[in-house]
Amino acid sequence: MGEPKSAVPARRRREKKKDVRAKLLLSAFGVFAERGYDGASLERVAEAAGFSKGAVYSNFASKDELVFELVAAKIDERIEEARGAAEKRAAKARAAKGSAATAGDAAAAAGRELRAVGAADPAWQLLFLEFWIRCARNEELRAKLAQRRLAMRGRIADLVEAQAATAGARLGRAGAMDLATTVLALSNGLGIEGIIDPKAAPPRLLGDILSRIVAGSFQAAAGSTAAASEARRPARKE
Repeated sequence: MGEPKSAVPARRRREKKKDVRAKLLLSAFGVFAERGYDGASLERVAEAAGFSKGAVYSNFASKDELVFELVAAKIDERIEEARGAAEKRAAKARAAKGSAATAGDAAAAAGRELRAVGAADPAWQLLFLEFWIRCARNEELRAKLAQRRLAMRGRIADLVEAQAATAGARLGRAGAMDLATTVLALSNGLGIEGIIDPKAAPPRLLGDILSRIVAGSFQAAAGSTAAASEARRPARKE
């Protein structure tokens, strides 16, 4: 009777597949950024990554799936970069000026980070637009992207709610989700403008706009919260 197979080789195979997938996504970005969605092929992606076409299909069922995962991964990465910039700026603001300045400063930092990354990589913006249009015309892809975007807005809303609480405001989940949608819409819109005229959409513009919107929203919410608290207080006896 032979010895039982070790679990180590299987684990290594899983790790290897994960590495292969990461390399394919990295190579895919270069290929699609250079040739566009229609001009790129899975064969070129495999060649650029140093793998066979079979390696691509063992990780992605189609070109649509590969680009979907590529776009989703890039967006997640940039959202996290913006979140990190906002949290760092918020910490500095708390230390220097107190919580009153935190919301606007954090929003400005996140906005500048989002636009700076986009402005430095116009090929990414073009690929994003190509895939966005493709999803809009394909019901299956559209529904899949809508779910991914909902989750993304949720993560941004979490950050918004946390900053609102620091500023003494209660936005509520619906208000936080509305602000999250506004952040993404402004970022995408300025990204489109920046493709044609980079000077019209500098990184500081998104930061400035978000700072005003967020600060104004938080101020209004804080005022409503204070008014509600005052209304709940028992009337003084004369």
